Amino acid sequence: MRELRQHSEVSNIELFYDLIFAYAISRITTVLHLVHHDTIPALYLVEFAVMVFMFWTVWTYQTVLVNRFFQENIQHSVFMLFDMFIVIVLSQSLTPNFASTQITFPGATSLLLFSIAVQYLIRSRHLTDPRQLKVAYGLARILIITSVIGAITIIPWAPYSVREVVYILSMIYANIAPIFMKDRLTAFPAMFEHLTERYSLFTLLLFGEAIIAVTEVVNVHHFDWLSIPFFLIIVSLFWVYFTIYQQGIDRHKRTAGIALINIHYFVFVGLDLIAAVVTLYLKHELIGWQFALLMTIGLWFFLGGSAMMLATYGSHRANEHWRLLFGNATCAAMVAGAVIWVCRDWQDIVMVLIALFLLGIAWWWNREVSRLSTNTAE
Repeated sequence: MRELRQHSEVSNIELFYDLIFAYAISRITTVLHLVHHDTIPALYLVEFAVMVFMFWTVWTYQTVLVNRFFQENIQHSVFMLFDMFIVIVLSQSLTPNFASTQITFPGATSLLLFSIAVQYLIRSRHLTDPRQLKVAYGLARILIITSVIGAITIIPWAPYSVREVVYILSMIYANIAPIFMKDRLTAFPAMFEHLTERYSLFTLLLFGEAIIAVTEVVNVHHFDWLSIPFFLIIVSLFWVYFTIYQQGIDRHKRTAGIALINIHYFVFVGLDLIAAVVTLYLKHELIGWQFALLMTIGLWFFLGGSAMMLATYGSHRANEHWRLLFGNATCAAMVAGAVIWVCRDWQDIVMVLIALFLLGIAWWWNREVSRLSTNTAE
């Protein structure tokens, strides 16, 4: 149909839109840099996860919209530019004191979700296929409900903590509700090739932000050689992810893409968490035990998410061995955490060992993906 996306190539305005969101998520990461008594307070860690979740929800709904109902016209561009400006305003309002954003954060995210809901409804006017109409109306309904509840939480009808919980629950609803639409979404499947490319390109932007984190510990006047293993850590994670994306995933699957979408939240959080805590560790602002714990969590999210992506959308052989793939990712994260804990008093040894270990893991992933792909071809 003419009104739907006819090609898998990501448009320039989509890339522009993603740049704004990548910047916003980098702003959220600054919450992790507020260290007290050599540790990051648990509240800041929770706020980081929640704020990334909110931005990821908005970005995902916009991505699904252009994946299924793309229209390259002036109306589409105006809506995208409007949403981008709201994201810029929202990103600049972020502070470590989440309570101080009780108007701007739910207000801006509710406005963004309502804007996307309107776009779904506008697209639905040009649809004739009942399957497509059900998807457009269903997603628009979810967004309208979520945006209305979010807007209501701005009104001081209850203590802030109560309104905050209601707001978070509304966003959780926005992410859970599409699961109950799986039959509709599968009947009108995503253009999976575009969806995977969009998520991979956004992940690439987050890798760019991780490289910027490396530059924070590079000083040409007093060069710290530990920036080299830090760089190699990011390189190894890059190698893992894009090996799976380029060689392991069947990008022509007929699927709703729900698993791909949800898996990437953990990939995004894991990558940002790793980049942030390594920076703090090299600046001697984060003590060994919490660095070990957060690196373990970050690596588990990233490697485990990558493994599940391969198991879900890779070859049948990869799907059959998902427990092995996820188990290996879990073991790798735990081994890295154990190495950090045992060698916590020797920063040089920790960084070199972790860099070498992750490079080894990346090499293993490359070999494993190649083996699975070869077996499938045969």
